[in-house]
Amino acid sequence: MAKITKSDVAEIIEKYLVVCDSAENQRNAEFWTNAGTPWLNERWRGISNRKTKAPFTMALDIAGYAKVLDINCYDYYTRPEAQLYDQMRYHLWEAENLKCNRFFDKVAFISFGAAMDPSFFGAKAVFLQDQAPWIDSQNLLIKEHSDLDRLQEVDLKNGGLGPRVQQFYETMCELTKGTGIKVMYPIVSRSPFSVATELREITALLIDMLEAPEFFHQLMRRITDGLKAHAQQRADYLGEPVAHCKLCNDEVSTPMLAPSMYDEFILPYELELAEFHGRIMYWHSCGVTDEFYKSISKIPHLDMMHIGPWSNVEKAADVFGACDVALDICVSATGDVYDRTAQEMREKLLQIKQACKDKVRYAVRADGFQIVHTVEQDLEKIKQWNDAAIEVFGSA
Repeated sequence: MAKITKSDVAEIIEKYLVVCDSAENQRNAEFWTNAGTPWLNERWRGISNRKTKAPFTMALDIAGYAKVLDINCYDYYTRPEAQLYDQMRYHLWEAENLKCNRFFDKVAFISFGAAMDPSFFGAKAVFLQDQAPWIDSQNLLIKEHSDLDRLQEVDLKNGGLGPRVQQFYETMCELTKGTGIKVMYPIVSRSPFSVATELREITALLIDMLEAPEFFHQLMRRITDGLKAHAQQRADYLGEPVAHCKLCNDEVSTPMLAPSMYDEFILPYELELAEFHGRIMYWHSCGVTDEFYKSISKIPHLDMMHIGPWSNVEKAADVFGACDVALDICVSATGDVYDRTAQEMREKLLQIKQACKDKVRYAVRADGFQIVHTVEQDLEKIKQWNDAAIEVFGSA
């Protein structure tokens, strides 16, 4: 990749700030309770304030932007100037091509995908050419119970990807100085159980729950304490209060996990984090979470619940509407967009609208798009979805 200078960054930020200050962006801010509250992670999410005329958002996955905008993912995750410059590039592409209610904030984020959080405990990150980094699943940190002692003490600046985070933060702050953009120091956002699945293989963890519960709780205790330590160290470093928390939990799904297992082995640690942070901005799982709704709704200070493509929207509206937790309803990029006609897309959106109407604050999100056919074919399907969402919600 060619050298990116401070003037290059300043030039593209100037264009991005035009988007942030636009009348359209200010109108979009009215849909969200968190417009202007930094998300602190990649992939902005809005917390809807609407039960009717709900907003919708769209975005590509970094692997999708890589093909559409010729972004080198290895550079993006190993060179701070590349991550800063390219995230501004794809924000501008979003603003130009996706006519949705996405809010653009005057911030820059630092991201290392799902690899950052477990790296603080000693897991090794693998950097790839065409997608976000992953944990080395062939060499997991905890293969045997005796490996529990291999867990590292969490260190904000020196453990795992900590030094790289620090390098990115310092470089990005220097590149954005005087531009009006604030660089966000990232938070860890995976739940204790999700981190555990990246330290120890998921099947082994499920067996541990049944056959070695004491070991499982020891592991969860170490991880929960480590996540709290990171949050406190981050707050101390920045001179700010402990930030809000997110609980990303893709591994919480039926039939793999029974609700009783979630209640006994996972929920107590999430309740502890809710108490420590004072605010859980987002609970997330792309899995089937219908049977967990009532338990999750007990988490205090919860702002928004993610509803994945295979979960029951109507049931979620009933449960979370009763406790005024907003829904982030996500559709399947393949099953609801690429593989559907325009009419089928409209029918899907109408079903969601009917399930939620007057019950719960909600937004509909279509993102994570990668290019699976050709760029032209897939962008045409994304445009069809965009048009269908405008027709159904009338809010873009």
